[in-house]
Amino acid sequence: MLEIKNLNLSVGLRYLIMNLTITLNHGDKLALIGEEGNGKSTLLKAIVGMAEYAKTDGIIDHKNNIIGYLKQFF
Repeated sequence: MLEIKNLNLSVGLRYLIMNLTITLNHGDKLALIGEEGNGKSTLLKAIVGMAEYAKTDGIIDHKNNIIGYLKQFF
């Protein structure tokens, strides 16, 4: 299970996400859709703890699950 509560995600003065609350249970699927530069990859990096450049407020709880992240290359 992945639980996110009241997540705010910003880079500099720009908020990418405000007050996101979501729970994903085993077997659930989620698609992130949006234009380039709107924070999809930053959200995924924040979930796995790899978004040092972004400010996050809120709770991201993995519930002892292992979450993998495959870095994208251009």
